[in-house]
Amino acid sequence: MKINKENIQKLDKKLSLIPLSYDRAFKSVFKINLDILRDFLKVTVPLDINDDDKINLLDSEIPVTNQKEYQTKVDILVVINDRIYIDIEMNRSKFEYVADRLFSYGDIIYTRVIETGENIKDLKYKYVYQLNLNASQYEEALEDDVVSYGLITHKIYRSNKHTLLKAIELYSKLYYNKIDQSEEAIWYTILAAKSFSEIYELARKVLDEKKVQRLMEAVINMSNDKFILHEWEKEKWDAFEKNNELEDAKKEGKSIGIKENKLEIAKKMLKKKMNIKDISEITSLTIEEIEKIKSTKEEI
Repeated sequence: MKINKENIQKLDKKLSLIPLSYDRAFKSVFKINLDILRDFLKVTVPLDINDDDKINLLDSEIPVTNQKEYQTKVDILVVINDRIYIDIEMNRSKFEYVADRLFSYGDIIYTRVIETGENIKDLKYKYVYQLNLNASQYEEALEDDVVSYGLITHKIYRSNKHTLLKAIELYSKLYYNKIDQSEEAIWYTILAAKSFSEIYELARKVLDEKKVQRLMEAVINMSNDKFILHEWEKEKWDAFEKNNELEDAKKEGKSIGIKENKLEIAKKMLKKKMNIKDISEITSLTIEEIEKIKSTKEEI
């Protein structure tokens, strides 16, 4: 297929794009296009990365730390010029919900970059960046840069290990509202894109023609991959069910919370020697429930 605007528009009518914000899609496209990945990292990681820098894909398996994490893999782990290690993680949950897990992975990667026989002190000459690309619609922080920081001394204790958070949906909104149209914002908008045409038009702003051709071919092939499509559809369904469960939990939690508040109010009223019948009328608790609270308090 010849990659041009007309053909891409036709493609949008017969094939659904699996977004690059889905981790399997992201891996599939960028693991076979490391030079394009390097172009992406040049503008997203605050280090000097050049076109001629050597980039290698590393074994991305993380050692098992517990049964639930069995066969866990980071999304993409690359090394540039044998000294800059970058772990790229694509997430679809708010960062605060996955932060502990990601920090743990980052620490494991940090300690694994030392080669056999090397002195642990040599870590300070290597950079380890964990780039967390967050695709949650509900992320509140546009970006953050997490380091080892002393709350009392206000000192950064580890300056060569960073955890970067980038909220790609928020960046996409900034781009389309013409607030931020930098290369970095364009790249994040590519990851959040909803159609082949959108990726194509954006990619032409940051890549040369040959790389645009390869990127689009990889995106099209990935969207035709039956296994990735199956997993993507499954994840969407799981997310739908999870959302329904959360809504039910919120309703149930709200109900429980109201009941707990009433019980606390009743306890305070009993402490002030108020009449049980009056407490019942005010709180809507039954006399039996209030009697039970009173007897429990007396036993204590």
